[in-house]
Parts: sequence; C-alpha cells; structure tokens
Amino acid sequence: MDIKSIITCPICHTDLDDTLRCPSCNTQYSIYHGVYDIVNRELSENQKILWKISDDDLETKASTENRWQADAEWIKDYYSRLNDDTREGMRLQELKMNELLGSLYGCVCDLATGMGGMLTTLINVAPKDIQIVATDISKQVLAYTKILTDNERVSYVATDGRCMSIKDESFDFIVSRAAFGNIPESDKVAKELHRILKTGGRLIVEGSYIELGSASYELAKREGLADGMVEEILCEYLRGAGFSKIESIVVKEAVWAENPYDLLPVAGDKQKFCVIQAVK
Repeated sequence: MDIKSIITCPICHTDLDDTLRCPSCNTQYSIYHGVYDIVNRELSENQKILWKISDDDLETKASTENRWQADAEWIKDYYSRLNDDTREGMRLQELKMNELLGSLYGCVCDLATGMGGMLTTLINVAPKDIQIVATDISKQVLAYTKILTDNERVSYVATDGRCMSIKDESFDFIVSRAAFGNIPESDKVAKELHRILKTGGRLIVEGSYIELGSASYELAKREGLADGMVEEILCEYLRGAGFSKIESIVVKEAVWAENPYDLLPVAGDKQKFCVIQAVK
C-alpha cells in the first residue's frame, strides 16, 4: 500500500507533501530507519517510552543481533516466573485471538506494536492478502521491530495513540495487544480509534484487566493508566466514542505472581484475561 496516502499531520490533520512536511503548520516529519516518524513531540511529551532502544542498537547487524540475544534471554526469564494460571490465561487468550485474526481482510492497524508480539502473530496467522500498518509512539522501537519482522505487507508509522497521524476511515480492522494498558488517556485513544476505522470496521484488542479498588488499580491511577486497565471502564469509553456491539470475552482469571519485570498488576491481585471487540 502507499502509506503516504493515509498519513496526516497530527497537529492540523492536513495531508503531508512529498517531503513529509505539513503545508499548513510547516512541521517537518521524517523517515527513520524505514519508519515514518509522524509524532509531534509537544503533543506527546507526557507519553512514557517503555522499551529503550538506542541508535547504536540499530546501526549494525552485529549490534542488533546482540540486542536480540539479550532480549531473548530476559523474555525467557520473564515467562519462567509466571504461575500456571497466568500461563493458561495467556494461552487461552492467544487461541481466541488467533481464531479472530483468521477473518481479517483489507487494511489492518496494529496499535502500540512495541516489540512486535501482535505483529508477528498477524504476519503468521492472518490472511496473507491483508495490508498491515504497525504503529507505536517510539520510532526507535518500531525501527528495531522492523528489523525483526520486516515484511512486504507491513508499513511502520510512529504515531501517538491519542492523536494519531492517520486519516479518517483508513482501516478495516484495528488490533492490539495490551495497548490500553500502556497509553494514557484511554478516552482519547478510543475516540481516535473510532475516527480512523472505516464504517463497519472492527476493533479487536486483548489485554489483562485489573479490579476496581485493588492495589493494582491504585498504582495504575498514579501512573495515569487505570482507566485502560479496567474492563468495564474501557468498555464505557468505547461506547462513549461511538462504538457499538461491544463484547468482552473473559477467557481466564488468575492471581498475578510476583515478577520484577512488570509494574502492573501488583503481585497477589486478580487479573482477567480478556478479548474485547467493538464495531464502528
């Protein structure tokens, strides 16, 4: 696909010229290691970057392979610390998502791609004729993930989920793994997703959700992420944004085990593994 045909300035929603400059506000955007960097730093200054990727990590194949090896080691350690109920919740959630991804068509947005967990699943499980736009607020993270997942069907766009650099009605589907637990101001995110979906388009997100009043909820409030991590609040935001046919499927509930890699949930709190769908 011609990714430039759906990119717009996040400040004034004007089409960019061939150099990625906005003719209305004169903001210049760029391409970074194959990633369209369409983030306005002032609009997005309070968004935390969870993954730290340096320019050095991207410069040579050797440094990238070293970084990948280090990532593989901590990921293995991370999963070794999960309890059996949590592993089962993740397994059931993956099965449900794979079932739904098999019916995708057209142009699909992967929201908050991060290190490419959902993107890899899309490439391997979804129909081979779909076009995918991988998005994340961090150009460095997307550039690194592009090296690991580079595929002719995928375009990579750095954009903020609260003020997306995407034209109205661009996608047939939006999918995500845990985006609402990582992007603040979930009400704004819900409105943006409704805007960039085509009429009749579908949102499919998976996540683990916490309980109101729990220690996890109080910590999430301090981090500005609570609303996107509570199933019932998130569904209300989707409804308020204009979505219909909102369905939340809880595949498993589990008590979270202590894990030094995760700020949330808090060890000992219950979480619900859900797949949430909604239609524009």
